Amino acid sequence: MKFELYNGGKKFDVEVNPSGEALDVAFDGKRFSVKLAWPASGESFLASVDGRDLTVILDEETESKLRFTVEGRPISLGRAQVALKAEEAGPGTAIPALAEANALISPLFGKVISVDVKTGDSVDPGQSLIVLEAMKMESVLRADGKHVVKEVLVKEGDGVQKGQPMIRFG
Repeated sequence: MKFELYNGGKKFDVEVNPSGEALDVAFDGKRFSVKLAWPASGESFLASVDGRDLTVILDEETESKLRFTVEGRPISLGRAQVALKAEEAGPGTAIPALAEANALISPLFGKVISVDVKTGDSVDPGQSLIVLEAMKMESVLRADGKHVVKEVLVKEGDGVQKGQPMIRFG
């Protein structure tokens, strides 16, 4: 997955790809191996970057900004805005845009609490697909239309990144 982040007017190209239990991250031309772990508290997560353990707290996440604290140091990054579908969304409900054709994309960084469908299921508009937890709040991700589940890419307990495909539809 490729995207852009901004800090102080400077653009940083970022690419994140799964690599076994880690993520291969390219940030501003430098490559890192990153492993993430979510402690039970949910207030912070641990990031092992090339073997160096860091405590990270996500302070704020919006469509245009990420603010987090790494080892006590505040970091603020801007990002290109992503439109989210919100039709028929109730409180505590997030409906992500289809950034990848025919896929349910995570609208936030979080932990998978439940996967409510399996491969081969037919889903209707508004049907619960996945429940995510982020910063002690649950978000129910619902189908934006009638689909057939082709592939489920996550399982209960997995950590997910914003923009990560979680379900592919056929």
